[in-house]
Amino acid sequence: MAKGQSSRMNLFALVGFAGLWLASTVFLILLYTGQEDIKNENNRLKAENSKLISTSEKSSIAIVGSAREGGPTAVGLLEQERAATAELATGGAEDSSGSVQTKLDQVLASIRAEKVVTQADTYEGISYHDALDRLYTAYKAERNRRGTAEKQVSEMESQVATVIEADAARQNEFEQKTKEVSDKLAQCETDRKAFRDQGGQALAKLEQDLEDTRRRSTDELTSERQSRLSAEKRFNELQQRYTAQQAKLGDLLIGPEDLVTARQPDGNILSSIPGDDIVYINLGKKDTMTLGMQFGVYSADKGIPADGRAKAYVEVVSISDNSAECRITRISPGRVILEGDLIANPIYDPGHKPTFVVIGQFDLNRDGLLDHNGDEAIKSLIRSWGGQTSDNLTPLTDFVVLGAAPRKPRAGNDSGLQAIGSEAWEHFNTTTESAMNLSVPVMTQDTFLNFLGYTGRFAQR
Repeated sequence: MAKGQSSRMNLFALVGFAGLWLASTVFLILLYTGQEDIKNENNRLKAENSKLISTSEKSSIAIVGSAREGGPTAVGLLEQERAATAELATGGAEDSSGSVQTKLDQVLASIRAEKVVTQADTYEGISYHDALDRLYTAYKAERNRRGTAEKQVSEMESQVATVIEADAARQNEFEQKTKEVSDKLAQCETDRKAFRDQGGQALAKLEQDLEDTRRRSTDELTSERQSRLSAEKRFNELQQRYTAQQAKLGDLLIGPEDLVTARQPDGNILSSIPGDDIVYINLGKKDTMTLGMQFGVYSADKGIPADGRAKAYVEVVSISDNSAECRITRISPGRVILEGDLIANPIYDPGHKPTFVVIGQFDLNRDGLLDHNGDEAIKSLIRSWGGQTSDNLTPLTDFVVLGAAPRKPRAGNDSGLQAIGSEAWEHFNTTTESAMNLSVPVMTQDTFLNFLGYTGRFAQR
């Protein structure tokens, strides 16, 4: 029984061993066959993986190392990074690189088109990071400028406030002064109205008086004109008669060489002390005396000689109402100025301005040569002492100052110069003859200068 059981057990063991062997054989066959498939699949997966990423790319992209089984894949991680980058660039996680570039190009096109940025080309072809960095730099600069501008504006506002405050004070002062002026103006208007009312009647009376005066003046003017016409007619008749008588009398007329008018004294010496260089004369402000006027002094018993030479000459240095103080400028040796002596100056005449005709050529500096403008120098002296000059002789001329006759031009000289010389020569002769005919006093150069005290050279005045 025990032996039989042992045999069965061995049989079972053998059968079990055979089954294991057969199972292991079948498993080995199946394992070998599956390994080929796995190897083929592995090769296929490697080929597909090489299409997705290379070995060098795996080592350079850190995010791939974060992929793990059961977690996010490398593609998923890359997609997350792309979406985050797109959102940073444009704000849209779904934007592709093409969309990002398109939006960037649109922004650059707007910058160029709107021309707000002066150098828009500097943003061409740069990244969002560089553009943001440049914008931030520009923003900081602009903010600094704005801060400076705001500070200046604040200072200006403070100044403006000060100015406004001062202007308000001035305006208040102006308004106060304006009110004062307005009140004064109102008072003036009231006064003006009262004056106008009061002056209306006076003005009407004045206009009536003016009209009456105008009427009387017109009547008197008409009468005066008629009298003047009658006087002119009578004068013409007398002039004709005088000319006729002058032709008859000829040389019997009193000649102008006597210089009767020039030899009339203008005044007298009031006070004189021998040895003193100051004298006093009886002419003053009432006689229209002027400082610097010079007089010749003549003896009262001998009168004024025809040549005008005086014993002394005095110059006015101080003027009172009825007298004048004079300084003795020159006195002849052995002569003295006495009270009552005569004084004279042919240019001085308190009643009217004497008229002189200066004609001819003069040697005022007495060098033996005729002066170029000697006549003008004498005219200037006459005008400076209150007289007046004229180029033409009339019956009203007071004196003629006669120089040397101009040289008569010879035939054959330049026609223009000959005409000028002939005209001057004829004018000299005509004026001289007319002075003789009209009995106008004629003074030579020496006589004229003697009356005025220029016995030496005229240039040494």
